[in-house]
Amino acid sequence: MLNELGVVRISTQERALMENLERLSSNSGSHSPSLATMQQSLPEIQIDIDACFLSNPLATELFWSYFNADVLADQQLFKRMLEAYPSQNRVIAEELSSAIGVDPGRLFIANGATEAIQAIIHNFSSHIHINIPTFSPYYEFAGTDHRVTKFQVDVEKEFVLDPEQYVQSVLRSGADTAVLISPNNPDGYLIPDDDLSWILSRLSGLRTVIVDESFVHFADRAGSGAGGEVNGLPTLVGLTDRFDNVTVIKSMSKDFGIAGIRAGYAIMKKSRVNRLLDHGYLWNTSGMAEYFFSLFARPIFLNEYRTVLDTYRGYIDRFTSMTAGASFVRAYPTSANFQLMQLPNGISADVVTTLLLIRHGVYVRACGDKIGLDGEFIRVAIRTEPENKIVFAALKDVLS
Repeated sequence: MLNELGVVRISTQERALMENLERLSSNSGSHSPSLATMQQSLPEIQIDIDACFLSNPLATELFWSYFNADVLADQQLFKRMLEAYPSQNRVIAEELSSAIGVDPGRLFIANGATEAIQAIIHNFSSHIHINIPTFSPYYEFAGTDHRVTKFQVDVEKEFVLDPEQYVQSVLRSGADTAVLISPNNPDGYLIPDDDLSWILSRLSGLRTVIVDESFVHFADRAGSGAGGEVNGLPTLVGLTDRFDNVTVIKSMSKDFGIAGIRAGYAIMKKSRVNRLLDHGYLWNTSGMAEYFFSLFARPIFLNEYRTVLDTYRGYIDRFTSMTAGASFVRAYPTSANFQLMQLPNGISADVVTTLLLIRHGVYVRACGDKIGLDGEFIRVAIRTEPENKIVFAALKDVLS
């Protein structure tokens, strides 16, 4: 909460905890400390709501119900999952391909989307052009062997990507690889269908264009920017049929709420999949991830998932309606399951993040390490209806 000078009031005890949190965060690099790390390192802080890491909590419950019935109820199956090697990459791709709607030969199964990002950058790229702000692994994984150039998205225009300016920036840079996330992280901007198709047509001469669709399930179906659906779910996979140089990446952590399993995939031309599998990615997933992929391929599971997804989209809509009317923070429009918020002048994102955690048990992400964000920003993950109300009240208490 603010004093009469508009400065957040902080107690001595809170300041000491803030310093401990800052040390913990600095040790975690450009990513927030995990819940387990937080609880082990700072047991005096109670985390009631995780509004930092991005996932669909209803889908987590759905997965847990199936896992209980399929695996935990069958001790021999569970033991086998732990004791035996999982299937090879190509076998899992065969099982998953119909659910995604692609030829299994074009499907690369990954140990989380970050593994797919790293594999593609290291094998099919030398100079990467990214939008900023964006998901940091796209430039962190480049390393010293790659050149990285940037295109700044305008914060004052609510992170809308101008297609012509973007294409000109890519071509001027001389990059052989461009990266587009839609909806983008951390701002939630969704590239419209026509804009995305136009951009890709102008970048057909590049060696690689990565299109990351990790948050597309949360976009409104009427304007999802997906250009199509598979099994009733919006997806960008059809772009790989139209553009030979396009690779679509998908994290399963966000929409299915299973970050701990580390499951993701990428869709690309067959020759690239073969190259990756011939160079170290044959057995790169766990038995738990294989179980999830088999579950994802079940029509009954997908039907139930679509139901909980529709419910969760309602939670997103109601939360963003609340924040849109808030006078104490600027909340940007989003097509994802999180919302980027700009704090009032003179208010530190690190301070607000700490006070939300200490006073209310609400864990959100400070965005001070996000390249391309000029100002003080936090990113808030959207949770269940009761949790969202608590998060909003906590923000109001600290800021208003």
